[in-house]
Amino acid sequence: MEKSVLPSKKNRIWELDFLRGFAIIMVCFDHAFYDFRYLFSEWGSGEVDFLYKLYSLGDAYVSSAVRLDWRPAFVFVFFCVSGICSSLSRSNFLRGLKVTTAAFLLSIVTFIAEEITGESTFILFGVLHCLGFVTLIYATIEFIIRNVTRLGYKLAKKESSIKVENLVLCIVSLALAGAFLAINIKYNVKQEDVSSVYATIEEDYGPLTGLFFYKSNWWYGDYFPLFPFISFFFFGAGIGRLLYSKKKSLLPCLDGVWHNLFSVAGRHSLAVYLGWQAVAIGVCYLLTITLF
Repeated sequence: MEKSVLPSKKNRIWELDFLRGFAIIMVCFDHAFYDFRYLFSEWGSGEVDFLYKLYSLGDAYVSSAVRLDWRPAFVFVFFCVSGICSSLSRSNFLRGLKVTTAAFLLSIVTFIAEEITGESTFILFGVLHCLGFVTLIYATIEFIIRNVTRLGYKLAKKESSIKVENLVLCIVSLALAGAFLAINIKYNVKQEDVSSVYATIEEDYGPLTGLFFYKSNWWYGDYFPLFPFISFFFFGAGIGRLLYSKKKSLLPCLDGVWHNLFSVAGRHSLAVYLGWQAVAIGVCYLLTITLF
């Protein structure tokens, strides 16, 4: 069997770290302004001038055309790059379990925080939950395809080929990305409506509807149902096997210290996201109880 060559820690694909870092920083930025407007809405009373200004900035941002156009772009980049990285991973099951575990711990912590503070901090199914579930779904499909392909080679009494397995995974991933996007278009809310916390589908296909499509009873501070984001991830997983079949950067000539801020965030995106949630909400809450 051909051996898969994976990038080492010293030879990382810098543009993937950069794009993932950029996307996660933009996600944190988006959450901050959302929190200013909705999570700490009492700032809008005008009692504290600089907090009122933050509230006003958040109010202007969440209802602006900038967020309407910009947010889907960096969310797409985040899930697409995560999909690309899955095509380079040694174990997507471990990656998925790691993210899913962190997501459920975040749910527990935010639930406790909501009970203590009275603020709407609870996250039922946010970006980490979605990413973890999608990664596990992809890992399962990857496992099935690899083993079915190897069984076919075994029955044919031929040596299995990593290149063929990757080609099949590429085709299946892109096909599923298209199928998932079609399902999203048919059943989910329109993307332009997602800027409103009240944008949800009217149909209810059961208690788990909100896991797949936008539903009001699943919508808390951070909400990412599987659709449309699973299609972004699978698209990245498909093109990743085409663009990075050699596990090397496509733009080595542009590598340098200039991208370190985003690349470091990309390498530690989980820690950055969790740390930002804890620090940002903690600081905002302390300001609220101190100044009001």
